[in-house]
Amino acid sequence: MKKLLAIILSVVTCFACLSLVSSCGNNSKFVGTYEMVSITGTMTYNGQTTQLDESLYEYYRITLNKDGTALVESKGNNTTSKIENEGTWEYKNNKVRLKSTQAGITVVEEMDWEDGVITYVANQSGQGMEISMNLVLEKVEE
Repeated sequence: MKKLLAIILSVVTCFACLSLVSSCGNNSKFVGTYEMVSITGTMTYNGQTTQLDESLYEYYRITLNKDGTALVESKGNNTTSKIENEGTWEYKNNKVRLKSTQAGITVVEEMDWEDGVITYVANQSGQGMEISMNLVLEKVEE
């Protein structure tokens, strides 16, 4: 179960972690740390399906820095599995775009942003794994 949880954490974090090229506009309203408030969906790995929910995580957060860098961090409950992925971000066409490199592959993902809330919807499959999720993160007031 711990191995499956570690895989789930890694996959969900990789899907959410993207790096983007900084845009030229004023992105100050987007800068800050966003913490997970909900995650729903399923992940199937080698025929075993797991329901995704907040109880799987001790924390899950995305930090968007002023200089265009980003950090995605997560840690599973009851496990030592901890993920930290760095990348870049930008806000363009009403989307927060994250870009990162994971295992030599560049990944670019788009997330909706509205009034301090990031919503990420993923429906992807590959290499014996299928994930369908909806992740919501709210900006933490500093």
